[in-house]
Amino acid sequence: MRILVFSSLLVASACQTGGGLSGDTYRDGLVSYRIGTLSPDWGRVRVADGQVAFHHAGGGSILANANCQPRQDVSLDVLTNHLLFGIEDRREESRVRFQLDGRTALRTRLDGTLDGVPISLDLVVLKKDGCIYDLGLAAAPSVFAQRRPDFEQFVRGFARLEGA
Repeated sequence: MRILVFSSLLVASACQTGGGLSGDTYRDGLVSYRIGTLSPDWGRVRVADGQVAFHHAGGGSILANANCQPRQDVSLDVLTNHLLFGIEDRREESRVRFQLDGRTALRTRLDGTLDGVPISLDLVVLKKDGCIYDLGLAAAPSVFAQRRPDFEQFVRGFARLEGA
C-alpha cells in the first residue's frame, strides 16, 4: 500500500539531495522518467518515500514518485485514493481522465485538512509499462492557485524514459 507522501512535503526541510535526478531526468534502477522544468523559485528537497520533490519559498510542494515493482492490476481511482490517506474533510473538486505520455492518467483536484491544517491538492496518477507514477502539488489554499501553472508545466513535461 502506498503512503501519502505529500504530508512529508509539508514538513520537509530545504536540504539538497542528489538522488537520481540530473537536470529534468530521474533514473534509478527500473525507474526512469523526465519531468517538466520548474523556475528557480522551486528548491529540491528530500522526502521520505519520494523520489523527486520541490518546495517553493512562498509555499507549496511538488512531487514525482514511481514504483515499478510487480503489483496487482489496481485501478487509477484506487491508486489515487491511497494517496489520500490522512486527508480529512475532503472536498473533491474534480476527478478527470486525460492522456499523459500516451496513456490514460487520472487527475484529482481536492481540498481538505491534514492534521487540522487546510490543504489543497492536485494529483496525477499514471500506470505505464508496469510502473505507477504519482505527480502532485500540495499547497495552502491561499497560494494554491499561484502554484498551479508551475505544476501544469511539471506535468506537461512528464515522460517515461526507456532504460535506466
